[in-house]
Amino acid sequence: MHRIYVYATRQETRYNRGIRSTLIFILSFIIVALFYCYIRGACSNLREDLIVQLSRERHALETNSRLKTELSGITKKRYLEFKAKELGLIKPKEEEVLVLR
Repeated sequence: MHRIYVYATRQETRYNRGIRSTLIFILSFIIVALFYCYIRGACSNLREDLIVQLSRERHALETNSRLKTELSGITKKRYLEFKAKELGLIKPKEEEVLVLR
């Protein structure tokens, strides 16, 4: 008696392999698209936060600059004369000044 060996391997058809690779490609594309949308939203939120922070910083710098200008003007003679005129004060004439030694 002769033995006959039959190999029982499952052969995939070309059609089945094409469907699997297409499904894998589509699922991969969907995952990448969702990840891209998530990252883009996160970057947009960070950008908006940065814009708000920079506008606050710019406002603080402008206020600081204005206050420095005002402070330096207070010590100047002209600024003091200007403020005195605003208050209705007048500079005394030389005859009115009494100098004591």
